[in-house]
Amino acid sequence: MTRALEIAALALVAIAAATQHPLTGWNAGAHYALVQSLADGTPRIDDHLNQSGDIAYHDGHYFAAKSPGLAFLSLPVYLAFDAAGSIPATSPTSLGPPGAKGIQERAIWQVNLVVIACFFVLLLLVRTAVNWVVPGAGLAVALMLGLGTMLLPLATVYFSHVPSAMLGFAAFTLLLRARSRRNDLTIALAGLLAGLAVFMEVTLAVVAVCLGVYAVLMGPRLRRAALYGAGLVVGILPLAAYNWWAFGSPFENGYSHAVKELGRSGHAVIGANASGFFGVTHPRLDTLREILVSERGFFAITPITVIALAGLVPLARRGYRPEAVLVGGTTLAMFVFNASYYLPMGGAAPGPRFLTPLLPLLALPLAAALRAWPLITIAGAAVSAFWMIVATVGEPILDPAKAPTAWVAHVVHGTDLAQSIFGVGRTAELVFAVPVAFALFIGLLLPALLRAPASTTPTAESG
Repeated sequence: MTRALEIAALALVAIAAATQHPLTGWNAGAHYALVQSLADGTPRIDDHLNQSGDIAYHDGHYFAAKSPGLAFLSLPVYLAFDAAGSIPATSPTSLGPPGAKGIQERAIWQVNLVVIACFFVLLLLVRTAVNWVVPGAGLAVALMLGLGTMLLPLATVYFSHVPSAMLGFAAFTLLLRARSRRNDLTIALAGLLAGLAVFMEVTLAVVAVCLGVYAVLMGPRLRRAALYGAGLVVGILPLAAYNWWAFGSPFENGYSHAVKELGRSGHAVIGANASGFFGVTHPRLDTLREILVSERGFFAITPITVIALAGLVPLARRGYRPEAVLVGGTTLAMFVFNASYYLPMGGAAPGPRFLTPLLPLLALPLAAALRAWPLITIAGAAVSAFWMIVATVGEPILDPAKAPTAWVAHVVHGTDLAQSIFGVGRTAELVFAVPVAFALFIGLLLPALLRAPASTTPTAESG
């Protein structure tokens, strides 16, 4: 019964995210244009160049300047809505190249259902992994991460970060289980999922490498390296196959030919990621400060992440030193990578979105912190949840020039995020709040109520 209630609580968080109306933009539009093109049987978005400016130009054709995994994952959903005649028509917009037409937000909501599903699976995985390490803390930590980090707003906007983070954390969960139950198939499957995470979002390569080191160090090194490596290669094969199909080589990709300036032609200047290695050069201290402690910095807007990193110490003391080293090492690697990228905050976003793959890995140290410092952890989670909830209900894709207080202003003055989907207009906030309230009731209040009668029963020691 308790397990069913916990799963229901996490499902309610996912349902709350699904009630929000995704905002169209270049990122989501590029993924959607590729979905439409795949439905037409081609990787070229020439016939759907009305969705986005996040495009690539190669050999006289246009492509989405995105990893293709999300589009392939969304394709069955798109085809199902298309078969039902429910795909909205395009309408004029200024989002794409000059003279283009764009998609309606309801169309993005339809395909974003796959992201919501991945969000739910990720929360379930967090609950499971945490309960292995800190029994009984799984639901609380899953709720903290689901409501108090960028996972929540990014689950509503049709970006690839949540699905890729889910695959990366699924790989970690298998490796964590293999620590006590050695199984060759588990190691290979972990590598496969890590490879598919890269197919979904290329930045997951950092996580895949860190997980590989963790896998090798946890057992017979040569054997584990071969198993994990074989799975990783198989997982990356779809990306290589797509690149070959689209660009004529498995080593070419959309980022190689990303358009920097659209101009009248739609490809006036090529090379948006020309500096360094696909836009990655060297870490800069001012950039690190921006992604960590600026107004929308990782630590500033979600202080729960600071507490989670502090939890690495009690996590190691609980006997999980390798996991603490993995999370600490991955955190450092992700910080260095993000501080080296030419667009560290990722444009309009609720925070430094390229750090999203790190968030579920913080689950274990966050659980240790919850046990060591419960009041501090809960307080940090509450502050983080406030900002992420107002970001989700207000405007997740916030203009970089605006302060986070703009989210609060949007909520106070009313939003129309659910209007074209549900016809409820300004009640979008209420539609979101109801399932969240029930989820918190199940996660926080119900356990206390269930334990209350048992507290009056004499224990073996007292008797």
